[in-house]
Amino acid sequence: MYTSLALSTILVFCIHGGLTIDCPKSSANWCDNREIAQACGVVNQCTKYVWAVAADNDRVNFTLYYETLCPDCRQFISTQVWQAFQSISSIVNFTFVPYGNAREVYRPETQLYQFYCQHGSEECYGNLIHTCVISLYPNTTAHLPFIYCTESTKGDVETVAGKCAEKTSIDYNKVSSCVQSPVGNQLQHLYAVQTENLQPPHQYVPWVTINGQHTEEMEQEAERDLVGLLCKTYKGSNPPAQCKKNL
Repeated sequence: MYTSLALSTILVFCIHGGLTIDCPKSSANWCDNREIAQACGVVNQCTKYVWAVAADNDRVNFTLYYETLCPDCRQFISTQVWQAFQSISSIVNFTFVPYGNAREVYRPETQLYQFYCQHGSEECYGNLIHTCVISLYPNTTAHLPFIYCTESTKGDVETVAGKCAEKTSIDYNKVSSCVQSPVGNQLQHLYAVQTENLQPPHQYVPWVTINGQHTEEMEQEAERDLVGLLCKTYKGSNPPAQCKKNL
């Protein structure tokens, strides 16, 4: 009892006595506990995509790696993903990673990352907007309507984002502040790390993982019938009506 109390006292002293916790280099450890998640700036992401998932293991974990101006990504999001969200969201954890085939270079002079995107600087800007919206509005029911709106609407990235924010009750002033801040830059870097650490490495976008796994067969089925794939993967005892139709 004394030993346990002493250790607890030391731990509390260390946490509250001003010692800092460094963010681990490996993203696999970012959600080990709340203190580490805070040091890495990913509390919202850990809460929704890791800790909540652990408490609800029946849900299917669907992750989409994409880039905002990729025609195939836009088509996939505005059809298959949106349909799945509308019909079977009760059994799916949706995760969106807006980075895709981009690359990053760290600039010591600014202490920021510079991003280069497949479809140019406008796409990098769009990716960053999506990154900030997801961070500011971590609930899928809040950020996915915005993602759907921007991916299904043609036009200038800034103009479309502003209009879609208004339609989906997103505070675009907050989003713009995030986009222009070092915080937004770091959030985009975290998505870069997550994308670059994929196993197997991604070869194209859209790139889908189901429960952390990816195969070519899975990708093809997702692009053809995402609802059917997610329903087939779900092992829980309470499938939604749409899944029963697919049986």
